Amino acid sequence: MKKKLVALISAVVLAIIGVISLVSYAQGADERAFADAKLVEVLVVKTEIPTGTPATRITTAVEVKKVPASVRAEGALTNLDSVRALSTNVDLKPGEQVLKARFGGVPGKGKSSALPAGMQELSITLSAPRLPTGGIKAGDRVGVVVSYVKKDNDGGYTNVVKNDVLVTRVSTSVVSKVGAEEAGVPSLVTLAVFPMDAEKIINAAEFGKVWLTLQNPQTDTGGSKLIESKDVIK
Repeated sequence: MKKKLVALISAVVLAIIGVISLVSYAQGADERAFADAKLVEVLVVKTEIPTGTPATRITTAVEVKKVPASVRAEGALTNLDSVRALSTNVDLKPGEQVLKARFGGVPGKGKSSALPAGMQELSITLSAPRLPTGGIKAGDRVGVVVSYVKKDNDGGYTNVVKNDVLVTRVSTSVVSKVGAEEAGVPSLVTLAVFPMDAEKIINAAEFGKVWLTLQNPQTDTGGSKLIESKDVIK
């Protein structure tokens, strides 16, 4: 009886040793395979990032990790340089790779579009009636129209000062006092402009009124001229 018990215990011990050896070999195989794989760097999310978060504010929520090239997702980023002017358009979850497609304009929130080289941004506050119905978004092209009242208060004049202006950001979270004729939610619209255009638009915002028109590649921008009140009522 004692011999049988010893034999049984020995068999159990050998079985356990066999299982441990098999597991260790399998783990070692995985490690060897991983070591032989080509590794690449990608940004990975550390803590959850909500939709609409500017890329400039997520630097501490992501980290660079090395993964096998075979599991690198298409569009995976290694840094935030290419999306620095954008915001997340979906929630980013811990552990997932940071993809370029996860950044862009977000409906109903601040929207961003990259600023072209050599240009500068200018922001103006406009009430709803001075924007196209349905609003505008980052990436749209607009025409800037300005109106002034004559010094003698005898009518005024209007003119298009710039066509095909790039909108880089739009925010409706603006607190502004507007008159009854400008009732509506005011928007802070940021435009990409050159110095002379910035001067014209700022002058109009300070001493006149600005309107924006939504344009597209087929928009006819010819035939514009300075219009006075007398030209309207001919």
